[in-house]
Amino acid sequence: MAREEKGPGGWPKPGGDRQIDIEVGPKAGKRRLIIDLAWPSLAENVLASFVSMVDMIMVSSLGAYAINAVGLVTQPRFVMLAAFMALSIGSTAMVARFKGARDPENASLILNQSLLMTFGLTALLCVCMAFGGEPLVRLLAGRNISEQTIAASLSYLNIQIIGFPTLSFTFCINAVLRGVGNTRASFYTNGASNLVNVFFNYCLIGGNLGFPKLGVAGASIATVIGQCTALCIAVFTVARGREFVQFRVKQLRRVDWSVIRRILNIGLPALVEQLVMRIGMMLFTIIVTGLGDGPYAAHMVAMNIQQLSFMTGMSFGTAATTLVGQSLGRVRADLARIYVRMTQHIGIVVSFVVAFLLFFGGEWVARLYSDDPAIIKLAADMLKIVAVVNPISNARFVYISALRGAGDSRFAALITFVGMLLVRPALSWVLVTEMLPIQIGLAGVWIALSSDGVVCFALSWARFARGKWQSIRV
Repeated sequence: MAREEKGPGGWPKPGGDRQIDIEVGPKAGKRRLIIDLAWPSLAENVLASFVSMVDMIMVSSLGAYAINAVGLVTQPRFVMLAAFMALSIGSTAMVARFKGARDPENASLILNQSLLMTFGLTALLCVCMAFGGEPLVRLLAGRNISEQTIAASLSYLNIQIIGFPTLSFTFCINAVLRGVGNTRASFYTNGASNLVNVFFNYCLIGGNLGFPKLGVAGASIATVIGQCTALCIAVFTVARGREFVQFRVKQLRRVDWSVIRRILNIGLPALVEQLVMRIGMMLFTIIVTGLGDGPYAAHMVAMNIQQLSFMTGMSFGTAATTLVGQSLGRVRADLARIYVRMTQHIGIVVSFVVAFLLFFGGEWVARLYSDDPAIIKLAADMLKIVAVVNPISNARFVYISALRGAGDSRFAALITFVGMLLVRPALSWVLVTEMLPIQIGLAGVWIALSSDGVVCFALSWARFARGKWQSIRV
């Protein structure tokens, strides 16, 4: 069972990072530990999904063009985040090992060197996107998206670029805290961020409570204000001195290249994975936008709702990353296997519940986004497709996260390459274009999306079963 350490010497005090004893004995104790790690991440992801849904619903009041405008910015924004997602994977895995080895000094070194890397990467990416954002948006829009939509997208994107540093530093700190087992910190920071975001959406999109009516640009400003809130909470969490990791001035003053190389050893394959994922998603977006404004609006509504379908996999994947890393830090690969198996069992049960809700409740939720019967019906049908394979698709997140926790990020990148650059775009193209005698339109895109999840599950399960991850050094 989880226990709390008190006193000086780098060990947290009550209210901070709860020291997790991964060798908790009986199965019931292990199950409680998995849930203790997963529920804050699950609550955070579900809250983020609901807020994203509310965000889109608020924006949809401006018209279908506004839904599409926000959708077009999603991929450039995630391109910027790709480097930090990769960095976080390396930081989380290494900090988890040091936590398992009871080494707070080196765990803190990872935190501070990660912050230095985040600073440099943020400056570079903001400059690149400031010059390359518009060409990228226009490439994604293709020929069938209106100029009004593109103009609104660029307005949204430019504000996101200005506020991006607040997001990248929060991402870095939360990744390190997940490595030591403090998944609640991310829940608190992002929960507060999302609530602030919704409040300012209300104020700035429609011009309520005396605020100016800024439309799509107001939604972007609200997002940045929420990100600022999250960063303040994340910094406070570490700075108060109750965590296993600490800010160390001497570690922030200079770059430790040996540490950075160790982080990049795990992070670079993950960066390739993220870039492959973003390229795949952009190809995916180009195919969908080719269907026109109406189908693309339905696609974005369905994508926004279906976030709930993979939140369980991502949340239990967070627990798997932490527990595998800490188990290997104790030289207990057998314990890592037990935790992954139990995490899968719990996650699949929750996935079936979510799949049921999506299958039978998708049309009702879609009505919140639009009053166009065609958009509502099309979005609901797409949700039925993804709901059918949801438990299997979610299980891949646990296996892939477990491999990352062990430092096997190269194979995780390979899995993503196969799914995002081979299976999904190729199958989408075949099913959407005129290669088949019967045209199924948007449904073909979503069949391809679901097939990607099944293929990635099979590959990740086979890799984990072989056990090579047990001997990887980080």
